[in-house]
Amino acid sequence: MRSDVLNSSSNDYGKLPQAYKYSAKTANFSAVDGHAYLVTKVDGCAVTLPSCEAGIKIKIIFGAVTSNTHSITAAATDELLSGYALMLDSADGTVAQHKVFAPDESDDDAFSMNGTTTGVSAEVELLGRSDKKWQIEARVYASGAVATPFA
Repeated sequence: MRSDVLNSSSNDYGKLPQAYKYSAKTANFSAVDGHAYLVTKVDGCAVTLPSCEAGIKIKIIFGAVTSNTHSITAAATDELLSGYALMLDSADGTVAQHKVFAPDESDDDAFSMNGTTTGVSAEVELLGRSDKKWQIEARVYASGAVATPFA
């Protein structure tokens, strides 16, 4: 069991761990705090984040993209991404193509997967750190010479 549930000096003592509300998505959508989305739209899905606030949590699980792109975009261009994307070469497992990319935190407000080098499928978790910064943690399956999914 989690230590914050067991620790009587914690503000979360006796409470259940926070959980997401899951739903499937087959069309473009705007994400909502506290939700996890299972995206099955294979011809690309555009996800728009809500306005950033500290404490907002969103999880997005992208199935394969076969055409166009899967994308996650902040609600405003001054709401930037911070964190990482662990890129895993799913085509042939080439060690050299298992890489980690990070947004530069100067202008990256979007994450996108093109069906090959920037991602085929992924599990992405976002946490609002402030009114201008999203923390992103992504495990991305790609193929070929992997490249950064951040823009």
